[in-house]
Amino acid sequence: MNELEEARKKINEIDQEMAALFEERMRAAKIIVNYKMHHGLPILDAAREQEVIERNLNLIHDREIIPFYQDFLVSLMDISKSYQKMKKEQE
Repeated sequence: MNELEEARKKINEIDQEMAALFEERMRAAKIIVNYKMHHGLPILDAAREQEVIERNLNLIHDREIIPFYQDFLVSLMDISKSYQKMKKEQE
């Protein structure tokens, strides 16, 4: 197996792990939206989002990829908010 194939194999393994983690994260988002609905809280919590971004950016050791990881986090939180809005509308 050459270097390209090895890297692609590694990405496939990581993608599989990320899919499972994504499902787990969305299950937590469902619990969050249920709590927010029952307590009259808005879906958007900008302070919490900023806290999550700052805390998680500190986990990245490769400084070159920090802006890309920040984009990833923002996208992930946008997906979570969209899911929460959909669940709220279903109620």
